Parts: sequence; C-alpha cells; structure tokens
Amino acid sequence: MAEWSVWKALEQARQKKRDLDPLFARAGIAPELATIANRIGLDLKRAPPTLPLLTGDKTRDAEAMGMYYEGYARQYEEAFYKAENLLRFTWVPEAAPIGSQVSAEILRLRDQLKNEQGKTPDFSKLEGLLFNYVRLDHPELELAPDLLSNRRRELTDVAGYPLLVQHAHSETQNDSVPPLLSEAFKIQLSEHLQRYLASPWLHCPLITQWYVTLALDTGLARKKHDALDDQLTASLLKRRWPSLSNWMPQFEFADQCWYVSLSLLALVSLFMEWWWLAAPMVIWLHLSLGAHRRERKEVEDRRAFLLGQAQMLKRTRDRFGVGLISLEKLAFQLRHWDEKGEYFEPQLFDLLALHQHEA
Repeated sequence: MAEWSVWKALEQARQKKRDLDPLFARAGIAPELATIANRIGLDLKRAPPTLPLLTGDKTRDAEAMGMYYEGYARQYEEAFYKAENLLRFTWVPEAAPIGSQVSAEILRLRDQLKNEQGKTPDFSKLEGLLFNYVRLDHPELELAPDLLSNRRRELTDVAGYPLLVQHAHSETQNDSVPPLLSEAFKIQLSEHLQRYLASPWLHCPLITQWYVTLALDTGLARKKHDALDDQLTASLLKRRWPSLSNWMPQFEFADQCWYVSLSLLALVSLFMEWWWLAAPMVIWLHLSLGAHRRERKEVEDRRAFLLGQAQMLKRTRDRFGVGLISLEKLAFQLRHWDEKGEYFEPQLFDLLALHQHEA
C-alpha cells in the first residue's frame, strides 16, 4: 500500500457507504450535482409537443387545446422538479443565495407558462443559475479563496484520523502515529477528539463510530497492559508490607537484596547468640513471607479482574462495531468500567452524546 493516503481511504469509504457524501459536498465535492444539472439542461431543450389538429368543433377543439396546454406545461414541470430536488442535496452552505435565485426563477417560469400558454419561455437564465450553483462561479458568490481547501484539509486531518491510525498500526515500520500506549498518542487522540467535537459540519454517525471504536481499542490496550503489569498493580494495593521495593521502585532487585541482607543478619545474630536481635529478625522474616504471599494473591486476583473486564470490553467493542449496542448503552457501560477516568478520554462521553436518540 505504498500509494495509500487518507484522502484515498476516505474516497473508498464514501463509495462503500454514502454517509460521507454530505461531508464531501460541504467541501465542494459532489460530481453528481453537475450530472443532474446537465440532464436538466437537456430536458429544458426538449422540443415542445405539437399542436393538435383542429376539427372545427369548438367544444372538442377547446378540450384538445386545454389538454395540449396542460401537456406543454407538464413537459417542463419535470425539469423544474429536478431543479428543486437538486437544491435539496447537501452542498456548500455559502451557495444558498444562488439556490434562492434558482427557486425564484423556477417560480417566475411557472407563472409565465401559466399566463402565456403555448409559448416557450427563455430558460437560459435558469440554466445559467444552475451551473453557477454547482460550479460555485456566480459573480455574486463571495467565497474565501482557501475556504474549500481548508474544509478538505480538515476533512482529511480530522475525519480521516481514525483511518490513519488503523493503517499506521497495521504496518510495523509505519511511525506516522505514536504507539497506542504512549503518552504522545493519548495527547494526540484527545486533541483530535476535541477538534472533531468543535467541527459540527463534520459530525456524522459513521465518523463518530470510527472515533468511538478507536477510543475503545485504546482503552482495551491500556487495560490489558495494566492487567499484565504486576508492579503497577501491586503499587495500587491499599495495605502493603513495608519493603525496600516500596521505597525504591526503580531498583529491580530491591527486595532480593533487602531480604538476603536481613537473612544474613539473622544468621549472624543466631551464631553470635544475640537473641534480642535474632528473635525479632526471624519473626520479621516469617511475617514478611506470609505478607508477600498474601500480596501476590491480591495481585493475581486484581489481574484476573482486569483481564475479565478487558474481555467484556472487547466483546462490547465487537458488538458496537456491528451495531448491536446503542450509544446510550455504551456510554453507561464505559462509565461503569472507568469510574476514575483512567482508560477513556473525557471527550469520548461528549462524543457518545452526539447522535443519541436519533432515528
């Protein structure tokens, strides 16, 4: 995938799921609008229906001419309907004034067809406005030079960030994104979540699902790492037996050196018959052995608890990915599993509230 890019990945996702069409349209990318405008132009150029043959019977001739005028207006009504439907598509919001001019021109043409029956109106203004609307080149349309380019850049940097992370972590030699468990990635993810929340025009259920899935993967990786880190788990215990490793956690063999020293001191005390020192040392070593066994069991229980939570989190992540868990239920479960906010960013819960209760 040497030619892989975020924009290409977004285009592929757009082709598979049409959820991203409104985002591309707001950034000025909607080729289908130009196609519709061309079809409308062809419909407006169609030849009008031919006049009916008159028989001389005033009643029958009037009825035939009435049907002719109805068919005449109906022929162009289809093109008007397509033009009005074109304006309903999501497009660059700044083009709305031109869309209003298109609607006003359609209304004027309908009145003209009604008042001047059998006379073909001049559709050049409507056709020009339609192309001005889809090409964004009307003289009255004032767009900042870098408006659309900034939106496309934001679409790539913010909406495409989960795809970038997924691609980077699938390749071992790709360092475009920091490691999942690093502090740099935590800061980066928090910043992108904040940028996404601050960009309402990018809010989309599909992109929200990408970000939520990425946050779940990150929380799952952190929980698994903590479950397998015995030193971290032991440091979180409320009551710990005093030992050198508690005061010098960076010293790898602190406890071994500590208890070897105490054992040697106890042996020397026994050999020298210093009972006042030997007895406390032996009792202390015996109590230390029991305390460390108890502590080891607590660490193993804590590890089993965290691994169980990690399994439930993975199951929840998989069910959310296929749409079996709603955002409301997911938010409730994550708050229950992360009461202290250790594994999930606070912005994640704001993200989960974006599309709740939507049909």
